[in-house]
This record gives sequence, structure tokens and C-alpha cells, in this order.
Amino acid sequence: MLGGYMGKILWVDLSTRKLTEEHLSNETCLQYLGGTGLGMRVIYDNQKSGTDPLSPDSIVGVGTGPLTGSPAVIGSRFMVMGKSPVSNTWGDANSGGYFGPALKRAGYDMVFIRGIAESPVYLLIDNGKAEIRDAKELWGMTTDQVEKSLKRLYGSKAQVACIGPAGERGSLISCIMHDQGRAAARSGFGAVFGTKKVKAIVVRGEQEVPVADGEKAELLRAKYVKQIRVEHVGSSELYMVGTPALFTLCALGGDTPVKNWKGASFLDFDKSKIESLHHENFYKYKTKKYGCFRCPIACSGIFDLTEGPYHATDVHQPEYETIAAFGSNCMNSNPESIIKANDICNKYGLDTIGAGSMVAFAMEAYEKGLISRDEADGYDLSWGNPDAVVKLTEDMALGRGLGRILAMGPERAAEAIGRGAHEFAVHVRGEAIAMHDPRHEPAMSVIYRMFPGKHIQASQFVKPPDFDDDIPFYGTDREKQKGRGTWLKSLECLCNVVNSAGVCLFGYLSTTVDCVPEFISAVVGFECGLPEALEIGERISNMRQAFNIREGINLVKTYFPARALGIPPLEGGPTAGFTVDSDLILSEYLDAMGWSHEDGRPSKEKLEELGMKDIINDLYQ
Repeated sequence: MLGGYMGKILWVDLSTRKLTEEHLSNETCLQYLGGTGLGMRVIYDNQKSGTDPLSPDSIVGVGTGPLTGSPAVIGSRFMVMGKSPVSNTWGDANSGGYFGPALKRAGYDMVFIRGIAESPVYLLIDNGKAEIRDAKELWGMTTDQVEKSLKRLYGSKAQVACIGPAGERGSLISCIMHDQGRAAARSGFGAVFGTKKVKAIVVRGEQEVPVADGEKAELLRAKYVKQIRVEHVGSSELYMVGTPALFTLCALGGDTPVKNWKGASFLDFDKSKIESLHHENFYKYKTKKYGCFRCPIACSGIFDLTEGPYHATDVHQPEYETIAAFGSNCMNSNPESIIKANDICNKYGLDTIGAGSMVAFAMEAYEKGLISRDEADGYDLSWGNPDAVVKLTEDMALGRGLGRILAMGPERAAEAIGRGAHEFAVHVRGEAIAMHDPRHEPAMSVIYRMFPGKHIQASQFVKPPDFDDDIPFYGTDREKQKGRGTWLKSLECLCNVVNSAGVCLFGYLSTTVDCVPEFISAVVGFECGLPEALEIGERISNMRQAFNIREGINLVKTYFPARALGIPPLEGGPTAGFTVDSDLILSEYLDAMGWSHEDGRPSKEKLEELGMKDIINDLYQ
């Protein structure tokens, strides 16, 4: 077996309670690497097209990459993946912490779950042995309660990934939580686990992750850790305090949505409110610095709110997306309410992007008279009301009142409310779009369209060093839209490799473009340079698109919210008067990928070039 892999997949059939092992082939690993790449190949081959994501026949995967748990810089990531119950497209959610490395040390690269259990269960993987165990006593618990209960049983070194009550109820903005508030957040997989009655996965193990060239891997680690600490951590607030440092920067530049995407920085959300959400106003509550597995950055933290109306302790820090979603997008400038809302989401298992977006949607519906105060359970849903932000988040978490409707996401909530609510439900195929504005970086319009619910699928936030001088920095030269779709292809392919390898994108963008290919060479044991990495990444993109086409999904023609494109343009703020030419960028992107302009179908020539001849028969019958 290649280095970086434990060499085994665990299959779990909940309906029959049967557990089986499958050995990975070197050929498949070299073609699709791991994580989402390998996972989508496995699920494509084993799940019929048209399968309902919430049916017994659906497959949900939890997997690692070959660099997860290795000496690679921030090789901490794992992925939850399958067909999304929100968008009905391929879906995946990427997360760090300690769960991924622990899964590998427990003996498996990936776990695939199908069927539906008769009653709540959890999966225990203990040093190569797997069992399905009863979880009736855990059902109904919050995620922190589940983690504490299972660690009492299996020890502090055991790692737990679980759903909260929101996932149990099938909320489409529910997610998988683990490790003090880490989330595999997007695509609605909390609802998939809840439907299958899987409360948690517990992993513990002491097996070593094999490395092809250990000496080379450790030398590379020393090189890149030094680079991160000397060139990045020591000189940048972003790398000292993590993503909360992005908020002020992004809001001042027009990258952060305001007032459910219809407002503008300075014009609607003035500078004093932006400064109220400066990271210093969050970090004064920090009690502990916190990082993922072997991370030289440790960008996260634990907070305590011991005074005021929003009491909360041992809270994982809210990230940039959370601050933007519950902050400027709701016109809320109260940091404590955002910390509290984040804590509620973590404990009950809600995606903070989805939850914050639904609060903003409800506030606009209230403003337009589509929701009355009585229908809002007596809450004043006026813009910027921090109490409303917290209370609506609680209601979504508990599935009560208006919150029960909002917890199903923007598309379904708009259908339930009616009376034109769909016009201000900002989503792509039911997934609330993330907190980076296409009016600031036009290429985001294609990323959101082709990857519903995602925002980091193209490594576009910082230009990869030493890659291509023609690639503009994120958000620069926005008036020059021509060419953006072409360079998006290479960035997407690189990002596919980073994610599928199991590396943190934040760490990767703190190094150079050769970092991950070099670690793949040392850890896995095959010569991987930038050309080889780009080819693997392109194969993964085509595999994802083949999955969507086989499901009958046309992302090229899918609805995209006009206000996020600047239609009509904003009247003030940093992006005033600007409209995204999304059709131009999408056209360039499709040409670069070699995909049809009609539905995004990969060409026969492209599939053959990438060694995917078997897919041709499925897409061209």
C-alpha cells in the first residue's frame, strides 16, 4: 500500500447492521487522492442515480486524505460527503480539529454509511474494530453533552463527531459537530445522519500513519513551519487571531454582505458598526488559544461570556463567516449576541452561515410585512436587534415556531412564507450563499453557482505564491472581469488537491504552491509536482460534474440571486455601481474546463484524456 493510507474502507449497513471492510487500490488512490476526490468516486460507483439523499439507499461518507495525520503542515482535515439533501447535487463539508487523524489511527481511511437504523445508534471504531452501538440515551443531547458522555466511556483521547437535536429533526441547515465546536457545516449532512439515526461516530486508535519517506517529510515540515511562523504568523493579525481578523478588512472593502445582501458598507452598516465587530471586541472574551492537530498557527480560541444577557462559557470562537452572517448581514453590531448565537449553533448542530442567513431573511420578511410580530412569536425582528438574532437562532435550534420553518433553509422557507419571499431568499439550489460578495470578487459568482453552498473551492482568497503573475489578487481589479473564468480552473484544481489530501486551506495559503505536492511525494511515495497535482485536481472536478449531470442537475442554468450580482447596483459603499458579468466569467470557465455551455457536461475528449472512459457511457448514452 502507498504511504499516507491505512489501506482500508469501512462499510456500514445500518439496516442489516452489517460491517464490512474493503481494501483500497493504489490505482484509485493515485487517480483521486483521497477525501472528496476518492469519496465521490466510491459513492458514484455504489449509489444509483436519482437516489433520495434521505432514503435508506443513500450513502454518506466520512473520509480523510493521505496527508491527514501525517507530518504535513496542518494535515488535520476530514470530509463528510455524499448527495446533499439541500441541493440534490454532490455535497461535501470539510473540517479540521483532531477527528480526522484519530480516524486514521483507528485503522481506516474512510467510512461509508448506508441504510437506516431501527433506533438511534452510534458507530464505535476502536483500533481497527468497529461496532454499532445503541444511542437511545444520547438522542436528544446537545453535541457537547454527547462528546462528554462518550469520552467518559472511551477516554479523553477518543474523538467524537456527532449531530445535535437540529440534525435529529432533519433541519436542512444542520451539520456534524466535533472537537469543541468544529463543524463539517455545509450541505445538510446533519439531516442525513439524523434520518439514518446515527447520533455519533467515536474513534480511537494508536496505529501509525505510514509515510513513504519519513526523513524527507520531516525536513519539509521544518521548512514550511519556519516559513509560516517567520513570514506569516509573526507579521499578520490574520495569522495571529484567525479568521475574525478578516471581518473589518472585508467589510471595509465591500466583501461582506449587508442587510440580507441588499445593503452596503458605510451606507447602511456604517464604519462605527463595522468597528464594533473588530476582532479585539471578540478576543477580549478569549480564555484559551486553540489549534488543530499539529498546527503551527493555532488560529482559534475558546471564549467565556460571564456577564450580560448572553451568558455562555467554553464557546468556540466565531469565525469570519459567522460574524458576517449574524453581524452585518443582520445589521447587528453586538459581538456578544454573535458569540451566543454561535454557541447555540455549535451545541444544537446548526451551520452558522445557514442560520445567520435565515435570521437576515426573516428580518427582511418582517420589514416587508410578510411576517407579523405574532407570527414571529412576539419578537421584534427589526434590523440589528441582537435579542432577535439570539432568539431566532434558539428557535431554529429547537425547531419551534417560526424557527421550525427557517431551519429548513432559504428555498423551502420562502416557499412556506410565499407572497414573493423567494425574491429575497439569497441561495443557490437551496444553499444560502456564503459571506463573500461577488460584487467584490466577481469570480465568486461562478464558485457559488458550480459549488452550491461552498466558498473555498478555488483557493481564490489569496493568490497562490509563485503560481501565475496574471492571476489578480482576490477582490482587485474587479472591473477587469475578462480572464477571471480562465484562471479559476487552475485554482479550483489546486484546491481539489488540497482538500482531498486532507490539508487545511488556511495553512496551505500560508506557504507556497509547491507545498502540498511536495508533501504528497514524501508521504505517499510517488513523484507529484505541480503538473501532476493539477491533473488530479482536474479529474476530481470532472468526477464531481459527472455526478451532478448523472443526477440530472444543470448548474449552468440554475437560479442565481440577482442582488448578489449587483442587479440593480448598490447606490453606495465600496462596490457602488458595479454589476458582475457572471455570464462572461461562467463562459470562460466552461471553456477552460472543456465542458458544455448548455449543461456543463464534460466532453468525451476530456474524460478520455483524464482516464475516465467508463464515465462516458453514463453521460452519453
